[in-house]
Amino acid sequence: MRKYVLCVALLVVAGAAEARGRRPLYQYQPMVVPDQYRPMVVPDQYQPMVVPVAQLVEPKAVELKAAAPTAKEVSDALAEVNAAREARGLRPFVSDPDLNLAARGAAQYRARYLMAGHTDNDFRFLPEGATASAAGCAAWEPSLGWGACCTYEGYTYAGAAWSLGSDGRRYMHLFVR
Repeated sequence: MRKYVLCVALLVVAGAAEARGRRPLYQYQPMVVPDQYRPMVVPDQYQPMVVPVAQLVEPKAVELKAAAPTAKEVSDALAEVNAAREARGLRPFVSDPDLNLAARGAAQYRARYLMAGHTDNDFRFLPEGATASAAGCAAWEPSLGWGACCTYEGYTYAGAAWSLGSDGRRYMHLFVR
């Protein structure tokens, strides 16, 4: 009985609104969008650049293996990571040769293609049999120091490397487990 009374009351209110020339409560009312929220028209000079197909690189043709990093490269990159950790009162990472090799390969690849973020699969740079729990990366101006995700996490082992890109940025990579 209660539902019947509510339905009748709703119909009476809706009918009264129509009788006064107003729209009933159940009718759709279009939203008016102010001009500041309308899409911008992009001038012609900002159109995307078209690259000829002949210049595109086949992913299969890219060499993913990096030469083993030198002892100086390993100690420099990982020392930089551990210095950043020490500044926050965290214990240093333990160097892992396989993770260092993977980090070097990923950093060189990203620097070559000026990739500021992750590749489509960072873990493909790991040597066979090696494992990593996570990967971090960054592409910064050299004056900014070390920067990559996972730097301040609680992992034990790490491999770090960076490579200078043609744009002058350091392409840093860090693998941890």
